[in-house]
Amino acid sequence: CSSSRSPKAKARMAVLLLVTASILWFGQSGAALQQHPFRTSLWKDNGAGESIAVDAGFESKGPKAQWITQPLDHFDAGYNKTWQQRYFVNSSFFDGTGPVFLCVGGEGTAIKSSVVTTGEVHCGLMMTMAAEKKALVFAVEHRYYGESVPTPDLSTKSLQWLSSRQALEDLSLFIVSMNEKYNLTSQNPWVSWGGSYPGMLAAWIRYKYPHLVYAAISSSAPVRAVANYQGYNDVVAYSLRAEDIGGSQDCLDSVRAAFAELGLLLATPDNLRDVENQFNVCDQRGHPLDVANNRKKLAEVASMAFTFQENDMACNKPGCNIAKVCSVMTDEARGQPLDRLADMVALASGGYCVDVDDSADVRALTNTTLKGGKARVWFYQTCTEFGFYQTCDPDSHCPFTSKPWMSTLESWYAQCELAYGVQDTAARVPRSNAHYGGDRPAGSRILFANGEVDPWRAASITTSLPHQPALVVKGASHHQWTHPPKPTDTAEVIEAREAITEQLNKWLDDMGNDDGRKPIDLI
Repeated sequence: CSSSRSPKAKARMAVLLLVTASILWFGQSGAALQQHPFRTSLWKDNGAGESIAVDAGFESKGPKAQWITQPLDHFDAGYNKTWQQRYFVNSSFFDGTGPVFLCVGGEGTAIKSSVVTTGEVHCGLMMTMAAEKKALVFAVEHRYYGESVPTPDLSTKSLQWLSSRQALEDLSLFIVSMNEKYNLTSQNPWVSWGGSYPGMLAAWIRYKYPHLVYAAISSSAPVRAVANYQGYNDVVAYSLRAEDIGGSQDCLDSVRAAFAELGLLLATPDNLRDVENQFNVCDQRGHPLDVANNRKKLAEVASMAFTFQENDMACNKPGCNIAKVCSVMTDEARGQPLDRLADMVALASGGYCVDVDDSADVRALTNTTLKGGKARVWFYQTCTEFGFYQTCDPDSHCPFTSKPWMSTLESWYAQCELAYGVQDTAARVPRSNAHYGGDRPAGSRILFANGEVDPWRAASITTSLPHQPALVVKGASHHQWTHPPKPTDTAEVIEAREAITEQLNKWLDDMGNDDGRKPIDLI
């Protein structure tokens, strides 16, 4: 019982419970890596507004799902358990002579069949080129995500086979199988495509299996694992003051001031009722901000009201891009910076109250059922492979609440221990970089594209390496150029698509004319 715990054990448990709230927002949209690897609902319906569910974006129309049998453990020859991996194929363009395009699946919800018709958010450019190049198209779901779950539950024991290395083995066997099934030859080169975590895998499958994959287009891919990912919020600060996208120094200063004031108020018990009211916190009768965990969650929810990864310059809703965020945060008619921050949260909530119940997040993080435990899956990969913990350290450029200092690296490690018993994340992260090469890999025919205002670019490759060209898309956020084209796309996003297309066409045209080590790079 708790009374038998040592003071040190009690302190550790207090930290574990305090910090659990910070990761349950990973929204299973599949569109992109998110700031917080897991979160339950942020807003509750109080009857004052309409639903704010994320738009799925594209209607799911396309071929029926197919399945391939995969080993559960590729690295243990004596373990013969198998599972079924879901994939889609579109052969409507293919005449037997074209390349093979592979849209790599990643974290998130089940992939739709439309991924091999429209490309959806990760492979829109791929589908545009597929028609032009008469390509055979595949999309493969990642193990443990969507409908490709190989175990009966999501317990830590069951998650032992979840890793990027196992996923790459899945892809390699998939390619070998499809080569045989469709009678493909060396004249049908495979090109891997992906954005965000799938972009990481798209690059790594080319690194690790160059005899199977000819080239890769890796978009917004944080290929350098990093535990204390200060760079994320450093880029956020950069974006808030970037004038060419509507930011300003005044905007950054206002955001800093608002979160500094929020931190002071959260640290003062006499002010908590006013904060609950100003930020429309749910269930105020129970005084939720009396709980330290819930105060931490409110600070994080407030930061998530900003749209740094989805900076759509053409959007027309209040606060929907950086320019409109800054319009709110510099509007003196709205009051002081804290008042403006409360307005930002209200805009994001769409009439819902703000859910700061940390206990719900604890339950989600420790729920091992297939139905209720989805929050555990990606966070497991961060604890065992990548880190990517967006801290708000006082010595960084983070514009959010750093005093009191709540978003620490130690708090993230404590969450790994609470959820899975993993205590060596700090040692696992550099092993991933040693295995894959971090942001200085040796390879060829891999194109890295990143958005200038995407916080994930701080862990990606933004400067060309030998035979690995890189481009940074001015004003763009998280892999915007991989989305299906739309009339409101910026000139920079359009130019990025053109540059990627030109480079891949050059590589495909030169197939067989170079020695595999010196491809012609145009970027």
